[in-house]
Formats: sequence, C-alpha cells, structure tokens
Amino acid sequence: MRALASIAFGLGLVVSSVAVADPSAEVKAGTGVEKREVVGESATFPAGTTVWVWSKITDGEGSVKHVWKRDGREVWTATLRVGGKKWSTQSRRTIPKAGAWEVEVQSADGAKLGTVAFAVQ
Repeated sequence: MRALASIAFGLGLVVSSVAVADPSAEVKAGTGVEKREVVGESATFPAGTTVWVWSKITDGEGSVKHVWKRDGREVWTATLRVGGKKWSTQSRRTIPKAGAWEVEVQSADGAKLGTVAFAVQ
C-alpha cells in the first residue's frame, strides 16, 4: 500500500511539472491569403482596399477573436475557430475611409495574443 502511494505521489509530481505554454499569435496584414500565408503584406493601404488580417495561433484552442479598431475605437469583431496547436486563420474588411487601424487577436477569454497596426490613406 505504501509503495502504491509512493508511485501515485511520484506520478503526481511528474504530471504537475508538465509546462503548459501560453497561447500566442503572429499577426500580419495584407491584400490576401494564399496557401495559409498572407500576401501583399504592408503597413499602408489605399482607401477601398480589402485588407486581410492573418494570424498564426500557437498553443491556442477553441476560438480567437480578431478585434478591428479604427482610430482607437472598436468597429468590428470576428470570432474564428482554432482547430489545433498550430493554426492559421484570417478575417478581412473592405476599408472605404482613411484612418489608423489596429487588429488585436484575443483568446476566447479576452487575453491579448498579438496585434498588427496599419494605416489606410
């Protein structure tokens, strides 16, 4: 019985010492997405352009949000599925007016995972 308790305790230490990585996102803005990669990456776009925001999620699960902001104000949110430990996803908006834009990638619970900023002229 004592040996069984020692084994169980030892296994508990092994399980509890496994590191759980925090989710993160690499985020880029461009004019499209091909073969799971952003194309036409830029920091500025002309008004009327459809801007694609691509994110590569690492160690995420369930879903993420792309929160689109213009001049610091939230204008639109896309909730996107995450189907694996390394997953790419994207959202897009046609932007008719000039402004300073930012898209923040958030976990389902609202934690900031990454961001990209760009200007529309």
